[in-house]
Amino acid sequence: MGADGERGQKMRRGILILIISLVTVFSSHEKLAAYHSDVHRNITVNTIDQMFNRLEAYFKDYVGETDYLGKRIWGKSMRKWMEDGSWWEDLTVGFYTDLLTSHYYNPYTNKGLTEAGITIGVSAYDRANDPNNFYSWKNARQYFYQGLTSTTEVGRDLCLANSFEILGHVVHLIQDMSVPAHTRDDMHIPYVDGEPYEAYTKNNSTDLNYTSVTFPYWNVSISPNAPKQFWDLDSYNGEIAYGSGYIGLSEYTHANFLSKDTIFKYFPHPARENTNYYDFGLLPYTVITTPDNVSHNTFYISGYGKQRLAALKYFAEELWSSPIPLPIKKYQLTVHLDDRCHEEYAQYLVPRAVGYSGGLLDYFFRGKLQVTAVPVFYKNMICYLRVKIKNMTATQETISDGEFTLTYHYTPAGATQDPFLDIWGQAPVVSSGTLVYDGEDTVIDFVLPTPIPKESYDSAKFMLAFKGTLGNEVGAVIGKALSLGEVKFKEEWDNGLTGNHNWGHVEYNVLGWNPNNGTTSNTIVGDTLVKENNRYMGVISARVNESFVDYDYNNGQFRDNLPILITPDTYLQFKIDKMSINQIPPAPPGYSNHWQALILQFNNGLSLQYFQPGQGIDTGPNTVYLTFQLGLVIVDNIFDMFKGAGITIPEGPLNLVAISFLQQLWTLDESSTVEHRQYMEVDSIRIIEGKKQ
Repeated sequence: MGADGERGQKMRRGILILIISLVTVFSSHEKLAAYHSDVHRNITVNTIDQMFNRLEAYFKDYVGETDYLGKRIWGKSMRKWMEDGSWWEDLTVGFYTDLLTSHYYNPYTNKGLTEAGITIGVSAYDRANDPNNFYSWKNARQYFYQGLTSTTEVGRDLCLANSFEILGHVVHLIQDMSVPAHTRDDMHIPYVDGEPYEAYTKNNSTDLNYTSVTFPYWNVSISPNAPKQFWDLDSYNGEIAYGSGYIGLSEYTHANFLSKDTIFKYFPHPARENTNYYDFGLLPYTVITTPDNVSHNTFYISGYGKQRLAALKYFAEELWSSPIPLPIKKYQLTVHLDDRCHEEYAQYLVPRAVGYSGGLLDYFFRGKLQVTAVPVFYKNMICYLRVKIKNMTATQETISDGEFTLTYHYTPAGATQDPFLDIWGQAPVVSSGTLVYDGEDTVIDFVLPTPIPKESYDSAKFMLAFKGTLGNEVGAVIGKALSLGEVKFKEEWDNGLTGNHNWGHVEYNVLGWNPNNGTTSNTIVGDTLVKENNRYMGVISARVNESFVDYDYNNGQFRDNLPILITPDTYLQFKIDKMSINQIPPAPPGYSNHWQALILQFNNGLSLQYFQPGQGIDTGPNTVYLTFQLGLVIVDNIFDMFKGAGITIPEGPLNLVAISFLQQLWTLDESSTVEHRQYMEVDSIRIIEGKKQ
């Protein structure tokens, strides 16, 4: 039959099928399925099994929980939600033409099912992107984001379960691309015109090979919506039938396999001339007896990497039963697909269905954030969380045009730890900006509308969620579970003058520093350390007031928990509300006769000095000199302070060995004509190890 004849035959057949389909749809609620639903479930189950550890690692990173695949939500494990989604996709009732046709995609035409020259309904890829389809890729993303940002445990679990169920529906649409009929416009009606490959896999579902053949290009981002590369990478144009490499699953299946009604016709590949079809007379044959006891010889056509690409059935029929009996035979030669062909097909196609399904899940979770979380305290409560964010997505895609949301919950002091009973909160949404792969950190301070008391520090859990553009995908979602690092030193002056650490104060436990030339005091007013250092008018001698912890002083009398190891993720936090002097003492040009500062000293002679303008002094090239704003919580990364000042930290560990709140009036050349008064109010100081995760 010529090409025109084949097209006419296909058109007539298409019209007939359309008529039959309108009748059949009312008698069957199941779509024109590719694999049977049980085969889809088996593919998804094996996909999850074979990437189990990888999926658990994703969930640990995104959600912060272990054994998440086994977590039960509304009576089902999380993995079961996904497995059921892949099973239910064929039973999801929609508009009739959708019900019949939405699981097809022809990569040669880039269209869905086409019969009689008419494209019917939407393609499998378009269904995955259809905004009217509840089980779309977009909704899988949206529900995942809602789960990550929910402010109740019930809401989080339910939204994540919905996301996983929808993902099951989407992987089903990819798995259908490993059924030749669904990539070659070969429509079949249940109970009327069955598809033999689907029947074979259904009847042998427990014996199929579910070993994964990995799709190496799952990380190619070529679409703003559902990742089209799993369906079609636009590599196949009918010229070369690629058997592997840079091709989508529909391209692989369409060009390398046949279906019942498209055997060597309608499409460029597979083609007879690329097989041993014309050598059938020289081929070994197999005698096959049909269920109705008819025997015939079968020759198997090889090509496209398969030993049984198709079958040639050759048998002779006696014509004695004809109206005029003749002692002759009629010979028939028919090309078809039998179970031996389908058995070999399944060896190639089912493992790719598993591999491409796994690739889609890898793609869904491909975004990765590296963060350092630093809790910022005020009045013994975490009032905001400073988060350093780095884009570490292995596919090296850029994050942009989105937003970050921080959600948190904690257990009140004395209560039983239970997320369902926790106090939940959410910081205001912050624009993401642009984060290139492994580029500069983005630093965001998330203000907590409900501050977290220090007593609930260990129970606090945080969830950072990004939604925006990742590579080419619009609406991508990345999650990051956060926990808090160690508070290495904390002083709120809520425990008397000695505080929570073994402080030394000049006026009562360090003797002999000050002559009788003024007054020095350290007092607690509310929860604030108030320091005063006054020198009388008419004297010239020096006077000092210092509150300190020090590793070395007086054989470690005020050592406390020093030394404290400082890492690149260690932060200083402090709040000083007042630091003043009533009148600056006279001094020679280029010198100062007064000093008031917070000083941190480290091994190797390094130090940080924080002061108000005009109140610091030069202590050498190994000191970082920093002014600050009174009344604010100052949060500085210690390593960054040295780096910013151009000071190289020597090799080896960096240890904090002393903290000092210092007021110093130096000796004058002439007697003072006024009483000099230094005044400082210290609210708090902490050393916190930011937790990189």
